[in-house]
Amino acid sequence: MRRLLLLLCLFAHLAAAQPPPGRVFLKQFGAAEGLPQPFIYALAQDAAGYLWMGTAEGLVRFDGTAFTTFTTREGLAEDFVTRLALEPGTGRLWVGHYQGGLSVSRGGGFRPVSGKAAAAGPLRPAAGIAPPDTAFREVGHLPSSPLKTPVPGPSFGFERVLPAGTVVQCVLPDREGNLWLGTAGQGLWRWSDRHVTFYPQPAVAGGPKVTSLLSGARASAGLSTGQWGRLRHGAAPSAPVAVFPDELLLPFAPTALLATPDERSRAVWDGHYPPRVPAAVWAGTTGHGLWQTPVPQKPSRQPFMRLVRRLPATVAITALSQHRNGDLWVGTALDGVYRLPADSARPAEHFTTANGLLHNTIYALTTDSAGQVWMGTHDTGLAVWRRGRFRYFRYSKGIVNVSALLTDDVGRVWIGTEGQGVFRFQHNRFTHYTPARGLATPYCYALLPVRWGSSYHGGYRHDFRKEQVVAVHRDALSFLGKNGEFRSATLPANPLVHDLLPQAAVAWDEYALWVLTRTGLLRLRTDAPDLLPANQPPVPRLLASAVDGAARPPYGLGELSAGRHRVSFRFRGVSLRPGAADLQYQYRLRGYQNEWSQPSATGEAQFPRLDAGRFMLEVRARLGQYGAWSAPAATPFSVATPFWQTAWFAVLSVATAVVGIWGFTRTRTATLRRQKRQLEATVQERTADLRRQKAETEQTNAELVVARDAAEASRRAKAQFLANMSHEIRTPMNAVIGLSHLLRNTPINGEQQEYLEAIQSSSQNLLVIINDILDSSKMEAGKLTLEQAPLRLPELVERVARMFRFATESKGLYFRTEIGPEVPAAILGDPVRLNQVLVNLVGNAVKFTTRGGVTLRLEAVATADASATLRFGVRDTGIGIAADKLDAIFEDFSQANASTTRQFGGTGLGLSIARNLVQLHGGRLWVESTEGEGSTFWFEIPARPADPATVPPEAALVLPPFAPPLRVLVAEDNLLNQLVARKTLEAWNVRVTVADNGRRAVEAAQQQAFDAVLLDVQMPEMDGYEAARQLRALFPDPQRLPLIGLTASALPEDRVLALEAGMNDTLAKPFDPAVLYARLAHYTGRTPAPTAVPAAGGAAPDGSAPPAPAAASAPAEDPPERPDWTLLEELAGGNEAFVQQIVRTFLAQAPVLAAELPATQGPALAQVAHKLRGQVAYFGLPTLTRQLETVEQTARQQPADAALPPLLISIQQALRQVYPLLECRLPEARP
Repeated sequence: MRRLLLLLCLFAHLAAAQPPPGRVFLKQFGAAEGLPQPFIYALAQDAAGYLWMGTAEGLVRFDGTAFTTFTTREGLAEDFVTRLALEPGTGRLWVGHYQGGLSVSRGGGFRPVSGKAAAAGPLRPAAGIAPPDTAFREVGHLPSSPLKTPVPGPSFGFERVLPAGTVVQCVLPDREGNLWLGTAGQGLWRWSDRHVTFYPQPAVAGGPKVTSLLSGARASAGLSTGQWGRLRHGAAPSAPVAVFPDELLLPFAPTALLATPDERSRAVWDGHYPPRVPAAVWAGTTGHGLWQTPVPQKPSRQPFMRLVRRLPATVAITALSQHRNGDLWVGTALDGVYRLPADSARPAEHFTTANGLLHNTIYALTTDSAGQVWMGTHDTGLAVWRRGRFRYFRYSKGIVNVSALLTDDVGRVWIGTEGQGVFRFQHNRFTHYTPARGLATPYCYALLPVRWGSSYHGGYRHDFRKEQVVAVHRDALSFLGKNGEFRSATLPANPLVHDLLPQAAVAWDEYALWVLTRTGLLRLRTDAPDLLPANQPPVPRLLASAVDGAARPPYGLGELSAGRHRVSFRFRGVSLRPGAADLQYQYRLRGYQNEWSQPSATGEAQFPRLDAGRFMLEVRARLGQYGAWSAPAATPFSVATPFWQTAWFAVLSVATAVVGIWGFTRTRTATLRRQKRQLEATVQERTADLRRQKAETEQTNAELVVARDAAEASRRAKAQFLANMSHEIRTPMNAVIGLSHLLRNTPINGEQQEYLEAIQSSSQNLLVIINDILDSSKMEAGKLTLEQAPLRLPELVERVARMFRFATESKGLYFRTEIGPEVPAAILGDPVRLNQVLVNLVGNAVKFTTRGGVTLRLEAVATADASATLRFGVRDTGIGIAADKLDAIFEDFSQANASTTRQFGGTGLGLSIARNLVQLHGGRLWVESTEGEGSTFWFEIPARPADPATVPPEAALVLPPFAPPLRVLVAEDNLLNQLVARKTLEAWNVRVTVADNGRRAVEAAQQQAFDAVLLDVQMPEMDGYEAARQLRALFPDPQRLPLIGLTASALPEDRVLALEAGMNDTLAKPFDPAVLYARLAHYTGRTPAPTAVPAAGGAAPDGSAPPAPAAASAPAEDPPERPDWTLLEELAGGNEAFVQQIVRTFLAQAPVLAAELPATQGPALAQVAHKLRGQVAYFGLPTLTRQLETVEQTARQQPADAALPPLLISIQQALRQVYPLLECRLPEARP
């Protein structure tokens, strides 16, 4: 009574502000929704869940989505229906008509009834409109009448929910919790969620908002959502109120925790506090600190608010919970959790990730019956504080984002999560609740303790059940039922239940649960559990079926004829709840597929290829994505078995097959015997033929083996012939070239000088012929390779012109050179092979021209890319070539005709070799000729321009003597070659000892010391290879006694044999003196004497002897690879001192590493090569880098590879050539 007086007083105090009218979940059905008549006289619901309505235009059936009208065409006695009733036991629907007739349902239609049948039914024939049901009259006088809804306030008055003037003619509560109202002219009304009323709230001006509010045991307080610090206390300590901007009063329980919405933080509430806690209200804010309002002991005193100084005022408070010992726990958005001891003199304790928490964002707090403090954190699950330590429940339990916590009256801890549903912790075990266990959604934002029960409105007795848990979602509420599973407290389609605030001000009284939304308040009655939505799934019904396109009754398909059929079904779920349009279906056809289909909103199933068998179609339905599945609706049918699949047909087929097999076997056996006799005769004939063919094949194979051996012998003989001929021809040529070279160094006059040049030119031409033969052999074997070196084109053309000037002048011919202006000054190419092609073409032109002259032309052809295409042309005025011989002249050993060979001579290999060399360059060679007028040979090759500065100049060759003198053993059996070698070496201050065979050379090396040995590979008694093996056995160190082979063969196989025998290197005879000089200087490590012989032209400007040319310090056949400074300069970034430091480091370390190359093997050799390769790469030396990479890989994979020693020697030689080029970058090396 005191509480009622208090509420009346407060209501009178705020009488000026009238509460807004409440709204309920009403849905009107009229013509727009398919209702044929707005006047409804009777309502009934059958066992299948259909809603039947009596109208003046027929009987209307509603399945939740569509209306279907039944009239006299479907068997009704008349169209005007005024009464409806269900027959107990059978469930048949009886229909009473306006004129007194009766109808009853039968199958899918109706039939009129009269006489005894009508007398036995639940309806009696009666004319006119039936009066309203007694139940409707009784319920209309109660405060909870379906026509009225409670008005909030101290007295809880009632008001109508239907529009004024609405006349209700019939009322029907269905089995799903809805109330159906049939009206006179306003159609059909459905009242769903009758326990839910919505009160809109006006917009509130901005201002600081409280995010969490906690009241003590005796506190009674209210909180304003729009005005800062507005708190009111009721006269009775057990009746707190919250004052909203529209002055709407809501009574709350004495220990309720209030929280108001805040976009920047979350709300937490807890409704259980021990009675010994001092009476106070705690209000947490976002950025405005924690406030405390002590409740005065006397109601006459006004309360006041004070800021709690023990907590920083800038923190964003998200959760509050008070321990049973009086300590207040405060959760924050980014600053962890604070514990404020009950003793205000003690400072607050702060817990963050630095001292035990896994995350500083706290979403929820609660204190359980054991005194443990539970904390919901962001992305890290649960933290539990007990006895000064944290305990964690994380991903192993499926708990990740905790959004709500609650301790109920029996000590269970409930955990709400974002996306993982709800967990219950009891007896040290977790129980998981998901939508499969009744939750509306897996996202839970608040957990509340609520008592669902019933109260007697006429007295003062309240019979509430024990406290239950309510889970607050964004657009729904779920509560824990008696069966231990959750169920929905509101309908998913209720438009009033939306945008529920996790931070909402939530509390309850004896009759209702109040929930704050973004637009107002929801009141849920808790005293009438029968008004809650029924947890009843929709009822699936089969509507139609079709077999091979023909309509059939869905429940009477029976047995279909034999064959393959196309069967389809249409079905629909019957549900009168809102949201029936969101029905989902699953089906399965037992005997065809036993698994349920995927959920679908399409009420149709099709089976296009059904064979013989027995089947059972099952269909089930549910509401929405998380609704419970209904019991399946089923219909059996079968497809007859065709005769060829029956048992008798199988027996007959087996018997027929056995007889057929027996007959076939007899016939086949006789046939096989006959064929066997024929085959034996045929085999005998074929055997004789095969023996004859075998003999012929063996004879052919023997002949092929003889031919192969002959061809192999011919190839070997050819190779041996080439080697012998090369040796026999080169031996006298060595003498001619050597003696002419020595003669040029003696005093001679100009005429003698001209003769010597002619002799030397002829010798070179003879070498060309020999080289043509060898080149042809190399090309045939595919072993000829091209060099890529910079060369000057004008010098190449001039060199060819000088070579043939004497021949043309002696024949009275002119020789002209034409170089186009667009020709690059230098290109990358093979100067030797390019010179060979030009000499061949110009030589032929001079040879076949007796009058006129020869013109050598060079021009550049434009291309799209950066490369250039060079076109060379050799035009003569000679005898010309016949048109039918233009292709034949490029074949080996071929000329235009036999008379040409007799008159002009030649081998016929020149043009063939020239064409092959041009093709190796990637070009083409062709001829244009007119017989009797002359010919023009053209060839084009691609070439990349080069920097003319990179072409080494042609300087005068100066070979100064060695100091101190060298001691060299020459093993040579030819006297002329001995003379050439002796004179050549003695000119360089070399002491020469000559041995005429390999045996004497070995003996001489044992008797005295030599700095180097020159070995001819072909000598009597003992050849150079065997002598090298014995010498290497006596002197294993190749640096102590270098062995250099002299061979007249230019084949690469001979060089490999020499290196395998132990030689350091080889030279081809006739050798170039400069190359021999460079080899001796390299392998002996000697340097020229300081007083070198100056070149022709005198001394240097300062009077000293000029320095030795580069050709004296490196082999002329392999010019040194020039460094590319681009990478190192880019790394240095313009710092020249850095470049010089890198060069000095390399020059100090590289010789040490190079010396280790021949002394190591296996992994050690690979490591040394790896170090050198890393240093060489800085200087842009790709060839040397690739060689070192090959050594590294071979040493790791095949340490005993015989190709490694020669490659290591080549690498050491290349390094020695690179050192001077790198020293030029140092300042001390510059003049």
